[in-house]
Amino acid sequence: MAAPAPGLISVFSSPQELGASLAQLVAQRAACCLEGARARFALGLSGGSLVSMLARELPAAAAPAGPASLTRWTLGFCDERLVPFEHAESTYGLYRTHLLSKLPIPDSQVITINPQLPVEEAAEDYAKKLRQKLLWGQSQTPLGIPPLRGHSPDLGSLRVALPLTSWPSKGTPSQFSTS
Repeated sequence: MAAPAPGLISVFSSPQELGASLAQLVAQRAACCLEGARARFALGLSGGSLVSMLARELPAAAAPAGPASLTRWTLGFCDERLVPFEHAESTYGLYRTHLLSKLPIPDSQVITINPQLPVEEAAEDYAKKLRQKLLWGQSQTPLGIPPLRGHSPDLGSLRVALPLTSWPSKGTPSQFSTS
């Protein structure tokens, strides 16, 4: 299934159809971003039903680009919780189990929280990692990574690059909860 044209609103008859279209869109955007030899692709992932959709569809959609292109992907998480990665509420833990086990994306290209830190420190540490990994000399927010304020709704965080306006401050742990 082809991805919908950018800027159009698409209605899907099933989660399977949505998942296939979304995976194609991600694969197409990645291919466009990775045209240069030193180019990289960044994707922010939220949890919920997105995990199973991408786990089911993205490996096949990304396969034509080959494993070498996946080593230039960087992944971050838009709604991670401050729980151990083995916990059922860990967005990274779910992606690690269901998607990353199927894709050759190096661990060094997956930006995770440090679940051993207190919430404020974890938020600061995660924001620092995002800045280091994602700002490649430009003031853009990579595909899918919104400014870290508030909770990203399921499927609501996938979007094109927008100008970066701010990063979380010490007093805004935002994406982290202790549940």
